[in-house]
Amino acid sequence: MSTYISEANKHIQDYLDYYFDGKKNFEYAVLLNGAWGSGKTWFVKKYLEKKEDQGKKICYVSLNGIAKTSLIDEAIFKSIHPILGSKGAKLAGQILKGTLKATVKIDLDGDSKSDGSISGGIPKIELPDYLKINDNFILVFDDLERCELKKEEVLGYINYFVEQEGIKTLIVSNEEEIKDNDEYARKKEKLIGATFSYIEDQNLAIKSILDEISEVDLKSILNSEIELITQTFNQVGYKNLRAFKQTIFDFERFYKRKYFEDKDDSFDSEIFKKVLRAFLILSLENKKGRFDKEVLNFKSDLNEENSKKPVDKIVESISGFVGEKAQEFKKKYQMNLAEYMFSKDLWDQILNKNIINDSLISNELYQIYFRLKEEPPTWFKLWHYLDLEQKEFEELVKEAKLTIENQSLTNVTDILHTVSMLVYFKEKSLIFFSIESLLVLAINQYKKIVNLQENIKKFGYFDICDESGGYGLYARELPIFQKFLKDIAQAYEDKYIEKNEERGKLLLTLMENDSYEFYQQITNKFYDYPILNALEPKGFINQLCKINYRCAMSAIDGLKSRYTAHSQAKIYLQEEKWFERVIEVTNEKLAQPITILEKHKLQDKFLPNLTEIKNTAYKG
Repeated sequence: MSTYISEANKHIQDYLDYYFDGKKNFEYAVLLNGAWGSGKTWFVKKYLEKKEDQGKKICYVSLNGIAKTSLIDEAIFKSIHPILGSKGAKLAGQILKGTLKATVKIDLDGDSKSDGSISGGIPKIELPDYLKINDNFILVFDDLERCELKKEEVLGYINYFVEQEGIKTLIVSNEEEIKDNDEYARKKEKLIGATFSYIEDQNLAIKSILDEISEVDLKSILNSEIELITQTFNQVGYKNLRAFKQTIFDFERFYKRKYFEDKDDSFDSEIFKKVLRAFLILSLENKKGRFDKEVLNFKSDLNEENSKKPVDKIVESISGFVGEKAQEFKKKYQMNLAEYMFSKDLWDQILNKNIINDSLISNELYQIYFRLKEEPPTWFKLWHYLDLEQKEFEELVKEAKLTIENQSLTNVTDILHTVSMLVYFKEKSLIFFSIESLLVLAINQYKKIVNLQENIKKFGYFDICDESGGYGLYARELPIFQKFLKDIAQAYEDKYIEKNEERGKLLLTLMENDSYEFYQQITNKFYDYPILNALEPKGFINQLCKINYRCAMSAIDGLKSRYTAHSQAKIYLQEEKWFERVIEVTNEKLAQPITILEKHKLQDKFLPNLTEIKNTAYKG
């Protein structure tokens, strides 16, 4: 077995052994350079573990975020004397240099109050012999580029230990992030005697990260899928091992064996691999900054969207990837949206909100995978229709037709695929009965069973591919099926609109009982949807007069924010008639017999604000 940590970097290990194990006073430090996430820190720590096993005394200091040399002193002291250097015993000052001339205060209980002091020019602290600085002592400074001090100042500081104390020192850095200058170059030339560039040893680094998994069962499974993991990591192209390590640990937190077990409690490796690959892709792309706030949410170009033909929009919506950047992402991984296994909302919960909801995860895996294996619907049996005998094919087609005629399908996925396959078979002259009436029945059944989601208001936001179960739709390119998709999208929107009266009543209630939530709903939740058309203008003004003045002005502020924002939806134009009627009703109310205070509110407070909103509203 090789004694090298990394074969690709064995020359570095050989030189460090020569440097640290020899008796020579080298009077220079060694610099190890490497990109962030390349694994150089992991390599260094593994090497230091070997040195500790050989009896070396290690002082490892990260310079990340350090802004004063005194903090480096303290970090060094904590490293060589972890008991006195702990939170229970904070010592400040330049201990190792012997330049401390003030009183050293000791806080033993961590309450930031001194519990005693040691007076004198040099602290009278006798370190045990095994901590004394000698040939067995190794000093390591990591993250030089992240130190907040001037880098030349840090090198000058480190030079004291190398030149005056003869301490063998390793500096670890990513020099690409350091702005070079003459002073830095001069200090570096004086201090550094040997420089090495760490060669990323990807396979070794990935294996070492997997070895840190605590769950024995998961560690074994992941190690058996290391080829898939490595391939996906390289495909993402985000060569940052820190981010990869975090992703693996996030997966460990997410993982429960029961998610991947069938009804007989047998582990299904196929679904595990699908979820693992999707998790790696989405997590790493998310850390890379690919998405806009939410997982699988791509920034769109308004001009690009407006220039597209309706048929192109339909095709994109079927795929679930809308916009140029989304299409680039789709081509990169050659995966349909449903092949990412979970819905966008669930992925966002898992990766951004750190919410692991067992029931949602299990339910989505059941619907998209286990249900099709355990209780295969008719369309699924027809999927490989070319392998069927003629009689079996005819019986299954008859069964599929009956499920639509009897409106017995209770799953959106089943409706989509059943219609898709019948349309496809008709196009290929494999069936001869009329399907037009079946499409009408399927649309009605779809509208009956589809679950409304408040944040999905119409077709532009309804990713039909989310409901296709990870299987491509046979008839997706056929005009009759594309019209069917438009019709069910309209059915969804119609069902959503039917709830608007109920939503309008809720908004009026919120105006009085929760003005903050009313503001949030009309400026965020419904920012792009003309929900205010569901409110009777007279009822809105009456409610405005009825509630307390603070809540009324909050509602008006909400209107101002809603209509003056440069929204893509040009929401004012969609509600312009409603808003103009609100102003008319206000004037009508002023012409009626009302109290002096109510007239004051309407005439001097509400109406001027409403008029100003009308004049400044964004009309696109």
